[in-house]
Amino acid sequence: MIYYPYLRGRMYDLLALKELVERKQLGSQIIPIIEPVRDSKELQQTVEVMCDQQQPFSIVANPQVSLYGLNGDAKLHPLPNLAEIPFFHPSAILAPDFSSDFLKTTSEQTSLLIAKNYPLLKAYENSRLLNKIDNVLIPEEARLHGIVGNKAISLTDPLSFVEHVADYANLDDEYFQPASWWSQADDYHGFGDYSMVGSYYFDKGMPSRAIAIHIIYVTADGSLRIHHFVSDSNETMGGQKNKFFEALNKLVQWVPDNLRGLNDTTALQELMLYQDQDKFPGLGNVKKLSLMHHFQLMHRLLDIKK
Repeated sequence: MIYYPYLRGRMYDLLALKELVERKQLGSQIIPIIEPVRDSKELQQTVEVMCDQQQPFSIVANPQVSLYGLNGDAKLHPLPNLAEIPFFHPSAILAPDFSSDFLKTTSEQTSLLIAKNYPLLKAYENSRLLNKIDNVLIPEEARLHGIVGNKAISLTDPLSFVEHVADYANLDDEYFQPASWWSQADDYHGFGDYSMVGSYYFDKGMPSRAIAIHIIYVTADGSLRIHHFVSDSNETMGGQKNKFFEALNKLVQWVPDNLRGLNDTTALQELMLYQDQDKFPGLGNVKKLSLMHHFQLMHRLLDIKK
């Protein structure tokens, strides 16, 4: 079973991946797919580390949610040549700008097509291109699965979308993972998701009255759930530090009775250590550690499944 977490190339997402690869905490059963959004040193450095550590990964050739792909080859932080790297998986989104050149592979590489648009995928149904592609990531829809058959990898967004961060307090704890990490049903042969980041992309973060910490965990029956820890003093926009510690204190009180064993990751412990400090680390660092916790957990689960 292979897990394909799908991430936009935001700075703290990339820093999370980079640190995990340096610590050797992703492994061959986790293949991150990065849709670049910035021409940044963080993207360049993360790709270089994955190459150095021989970590399987993918970079989307035609990103759809940013201006990154419109700059052509004129990048301030160019990526290394990935054409001959056997553990690199060329990937592209089936979109109006799609080209078969995006998915050229060497003999040891496998290609990934991200296809969420049914009319476009239907147009390629019996094409030579679709026959050549190795794997296709699709939502769990029968009409899409019927086209790609045994090449299907499920791509889901298990995170509930709320209009306001404070609304997560009404959810508290919810089921996270439709695709089971231990056994893939319905002839899918791998699974991907957008982790705790969600599929919605916003170019610039919107100010929020509330702060939420999201922690994914595995239960005794093997299912994944996500718990939301939300600040209380959400009447105004100010007081970010105080709001962070309100959410963190809820996390620190909840963890001892609920997260043990596989769920007790180093990233989770790093996050909880902020309780002993008087400094707000910034939402980016909080998100980075929450994301690292999720991937450290998935690494442990998939290692058990071997």
